[in-house]
Amino acid sequence: MGEAKRKAKLGVPASPCRGCTYCCSLPEIHALDKPMYRPCRHIAGQASGGLGCGIFGAPERPQTCLAYECAYLTAHRTNHPNRRRIPHPLDAGAYFHRDPIENAFVLFVDPDRPLAWKRTGLVDVLRSAVQAGMPLVVFDRGRRMAIANARHFEEIVARDYVAFADRQGLPRDVPGWEAERSPSAQPSG
Repeated sequence: MGEAKRKAKLGVPASPCRGCTYCCSLPEIHALDKPMYRPCRHIAGQASGGLGCGIFGAPERPQTCLAYECAYLTAHRTNHPNRRRIPHPLDAGAYFHRDPIENAFVLFVDPDRPLAWKRTGLVDVLRSAVQAGMPLVVFDRGRRMAIANARHFEEIVARDYVAFADRQGLPRDVPGWEAERSPSAQPSG
């Protein structure tokens, strides 16, 4: 029996995320005073029946989190034509969403698997969006890349620009990003 069915039997709301916690780990969440790359203190561990939001469905879950949904979940919930083209974030090593404020797609890349997304159907989905004029903002290993045209997108896909920028000694856009990922930076409670 899967996590969702176990929780449903217990009357506990189940997250449809299949254990993915990228949106709880990679972005900054002001409402929880959580910096980028630091896992949220509310991520539930294996002992609680699987990874996921420990306050999913609870009243203390902030509005920011309640309102958020990655493109994978949105596509499946709405039966969008791209739903089969968008890989699950854990399969892609990245997740994205449409940011209504910036009117752009925002892609967060797993720093432990930074090139994985470039070998998935996610590239075709994002390529089509950029070609149609949708800006793309990529957060990858402490760097922020704004992509506004197809040529720049193809350059990002073809090369590891984070490694290139590192070799050039360019400063990170998210200072201290590696420290946020270290075990000593993990919340204690």
